[in-house]
Amino acid sequence: MKTTIILGKSIVLSLIFISLSCSSDSKDSNSGTPSATDKTTFKLDGVLITADETTATLYTNPVAGGQYLDVYATKDGVEVLELHMPASVGNYPAQRSGFTMTESWLTYETGGTDPMLDNFHSDSGTMDLTTCDLTTDELRGTFNFIGNNGTTTKNITEGKIVVSEITRL
Repeated sequence: MKTTIILGKSIVLSLIFISLSCSSDSKDSNSGTPSATDKTTFKLDGVLITADETTATLYTNPVAGGQYLDVYATKDGVEVLELHMPASVGNYPAQRSGFTMTESWLTYETGGTDPMLDNFHSDSGTMDLTTCDLTTDELRGTFNFIGNNGTTTKNITEGKIVVSEITRL
């Protein structure tokens, strides 16, 4: 009888332990909700921002002389990033000297109404596009830059771009 009680308690405790170790509160485990690794993220002056949506447009840029990508990231319905780069894997210095096939133009946007003061264009930094699959509409890469609006700067660091939807013009 004593052995049966001890065995019963052991089984109950084992079942509790197994059920606790197999449960998951994570939203990215088969629930359909994208995890942070599936979204564009960056730090703005040290504060982490995760974009709600990131899309891209592919087009032929006659000024640059080839195919180009414009990437748009939004947070709470407001566009926060606008990233321009050649449509091929590569490491592109973040300049705003114009559209070329060797540079990128990266912009942090505050969402305000003043196009001069609310847009922080890259003066320096890099865009490293590590995946550019135009067949499956997948872009991945990293970026960082110092954005300048002519009055002040913003530091964009630890940027990670994730795109799974590309519109073609």
